[in-house]
Amino acid sequence: MDMRFTFIAVVLLSALIVAFESVSVEGALNIADLDVFLVTSVPVIVGGLILIGISFRGTVSFAKGLGFRGWTSMAILCVFVSAGVLLWFDSVGRIGASKEAILGGGSSEVLFIVILSALFLSERLNKWEAIGSVMIVVGVFVVLANTETMSLTIGFGEIEAIMSSLILGISVVLTTHLLRSHELTPLSAVELILSGAMMLVVGAAAGFISWPENGDWALLLALGIFPAFGLLTYNAGLPKIGASLTSVLFALTGIMTVGVELAVMAMFPDADMILPQDLGLAVLGGSVAFVGVYLLNVGPSWIARRLPGEER
Repeated sequence: MDMRFTFIAVVLLSALIVAFESVSVEGALNIADLDVFLVTSVPVIVGGLILIGISFRGTVSFAKGLGFRGWTSMAILCVFVSAGVLLWFDSVGRIGASKEAILGGGSSEVLFIVILSALFLSERLNKWEAIGSVMIVVGVFVVLANTETMSLTIGFGEIEAIMSSLILGISVVLTTHLLRSHELTPLSAVELILSGAMMLVVGAAAGFISWPENGDWALLLALGIFPAFGLLTYNAGLPKIGASLTSVLFALTGIMTVGVELAVMAMFPDADMILPQDLGLAVLGGSVAFVGVYLLNVGPSWIARRLPGEER
């Protein structure tokens, strides 16, 4: 199997994992009524511990070899990660997982990462990848559209989603740089534990945390599965196919989140979930986005076989 295709598949798996994570977070915030600081920090720490269990020796070696400069870089990265995740989860609680995923990770985050990667990582998408990228972004915005209430009015939740995308976009560029000289799993483990610990300390020190009942702790621990494997699979693509292409593929998390929410609503009709107003537009947008992915993955090689003089 072509290595590039393998890592494209890994990033798409990451998008699916994060889609389930977003819907689970919406349920934890709006149905279980858990504190956003706890939902932000505890599962992230648990996810980091899971990755340490996968690569204990590698993580110990990574931590010992970082040095002052390396720990400084990790601390800066984790400040961006913790702030971005907090805004992401709070936005999910305000406007729903689907809208946040489409407006944030499904669209604006792609643009931010492509711009930042061009500025700081010297990455460029070729023209066919650019066409596919545009189609994905157009597709997720079609899913977001509501023909009855179209408006330029943006609420606090929408602003949080966009700001989260910018902050997480910066963290992606920083992570891509660090992965050029460090191993994937240990770096991801330390990134999760440190960023989760930062948010837990800030929330507790500021008095923002409402400690849950015993049964809710089980839910928080279970949510740790998502950041562990979501971040690991996302980070795996960064050094192999680049931050720009990784973010473009990850934009499909918006479409996937809609699908996951529809599945949840089909099984639990009374679940308190916020779905797109126009499901027809959601299907149309999903189709446009998947055509964009086809161009990203198949289009360049298909065209190259038929147009020998065409450069990729």
